[in-house]
Amino acid sequence: FYFRPRMTFFARAKHTFLAVPDDGKIATESFLDASSEVVPFFDALGSTAFSPVKSDINGNIKKLRKKFETDKERYSTLQSMVESEISEGTTQAKNSATDALLWLKRALQFIRVFLREFLAGEEDLAKCAKTAYEASLKQFHGWIVRGIFSLAVRAVPYRKDFIKTLLQEAEGGEERVLEDTKAFLETFGQNVDAIVEFYKASGQESDKTV
Repeated sequence: FYFRPRMTFFARAKHTFLAVPDDGKIATESFLDASSEVVPFFDALGSTAFSPVKSDINGNIKKLRKKFETDKERYSTLQSMVESEISEGTTQAKNSATDALLWLKRALQFIRVFLREFLAGEEDLAKCAKTAYEASLKQFHGWIVRGIFSLAVRAVPYRKDFIKTLLQEAEGGEERVLEDTKAFLETFGQNVDAIVEFYKASGQESDKTV
């Protein structure tokens, strides 16, 4: 894991989300690299209760990377991986890329909504987490998983402590954190939106619960 010195959490990552091109196709390798660097965000929320979420994200990234590495040219974009499984009728197969990206998308949506609420000035991060969960993952979780999340949501840090964690070794205080987070959220949001639209258009969105 690579860090640039004296930068905030979202500014110091070696791999960042790239702007989505006009055709909406997202390059697989750069997306997975950037997604891997976002996982420690859940450490910034300060609760071991988020460990299952981190594990799930890492597992889905691993599945997608494994598929990608079988034919990097054929699966150069996320869409090409899913489209190949649609044509082969394997979207519902165990460990399919389609299912892995579906759940990764939902986890990234959680992060996106959380950060959006945070940037809007919400002081209570538990409210940010609750809003994010309801907008991304809750409807796909059964009562046991919802229970795990409710514990995690209540354990998030105070806003001032969260800002301190994101600030890392950088200078500039809250203003610097908000500026860098906003810049990250712009291209990150583009990627999430493109995947959401693709899943809707290709009919791969699912309402199954776990």
